[in-house]
Amino acid sequence: MGKIKALLVGGPQAIRDEDRIQLTDSLTEAIKYSSYGGYEHFRHAGEFVSLNGDQAAVFEWTARTAIAE
Repeated sequence: MGKIKALLVGGPQAIRDEDRIQLTDSLTEAIKYSSYGGYEHFRHAGEFVSLNGDQAAVFEWTARTAIAE
């Protein structure tokens, strides 16, 4: 199976619009987005949207964690 287009929704407003489109291998694994010394976590909740003519899975923000030292 190829890469799945994902749209990151929610989380910090500082995430640029172009960074909200990601590629992932799985709909069941969280996407971790590195941001300001931590990670923003996004999970797929079953929704899909049309994005620039392609189908994209919507990954919603769930939490932020700090990068372990």
